[in-house]
Amino acid sequence: MRNESAIEAGGLSDELVGRIYRAGPKRAGEEVAALTAAERANLAAFCYARTHLHEIGLAIAALCELRELLDAAGSAGSVLYTQSRSHAAAAEAEAAPVTRKRAISLARFAPMRPFTVIEGGLADADADEADAEAPAEDAA
Repeated sequence: MRNESAIEAGGLSDELVGRIYRAGPKRAGEEVAALTAAERANLAAFCYARTHLHEIGLAIAALCELRELLDAAGSAGSVLYTQSRSHAAAAEAEAAPVTRKRAISLARFAPMRPFTVIEGGLADADADEADAEAPAEDAA
């Protein structure tokens, strides 16, 4: 006795589903090009309903018309149609090369403060600063 899968019971062969799964969302359209419009819509609805085939279902649905998706999936076909169009637009925008280059900003010249070599460490430098300020206060 042969155990039939739900895929075959739905009119889709395991081989076809395997081919589009291996092809992925970007090449799924090539794999389903030979199918009729109704078969593509049925396959899109089938794939969309399964988590691991969701992206492929959107890619196939982008090749279908609204009427075909409504016939295949009922009222969910409308949602599938809308999501597939927005998904296809986002994929095209993502694949488009970026033509605007970022501006290069150059550092502006800022004169450096004169520095002194500190032999005794920071404590000596603080004492030197205090000594330099003390005569200025005495003169006032």
